[in-house]
Amino acid sequence: MAYVAEHAPRNISPYYSFFQALFDTVDTVSFYWQPLLRAVGSSQLEIAGLQARQAEAIVHWTHQMMRLGPPMDIADANARLWQTMLGNCVDAAPRVAAAASTATQSVVAPITVPFPEAYSRDTLILLDRTRDDSGDSEFERRVA
Repeated sequence: MAYVAEHAPRNISPYYSFFQALFDTVDTVSFYWQPLLRAVGSSQLEIAGLQARQAEAIVHWTHQMMRLGPPMDIADANARLWQTMLGNCVDAAPRVAAAASTATQSVVAPITVPFPEAYSRDTLILLDRTRDDSGDSEFERRVA
């Protein structure tokens, strides 16, 4: 493809240079905002998981509180609730911190590996047979 967008004729639109600068700016902004948005999304997912575990602990506590028992069982249920909730927070804190720390990482350009050396067997040679009126056939060599 010989047509490159940077060498496009300027007469296609009077707004070509404006839109080209606008798209370049959007591309640059997304380059810097991408790690921040990824960090926000990851930390929100971790916090949502923590909230689900906390809700499960509260449902379990509610089930234990509805069963009538001696006052010592109620105190044990309260102690287990707070122990479970604090344990969930301690477990989730490093994961939330790790997710939030990705905001400081920059987007690295993808690593490009050089193409291997092309051998003659990697090319496709097409022979077009064109016939003259005299009946002689000539071969034109085309390489893809």
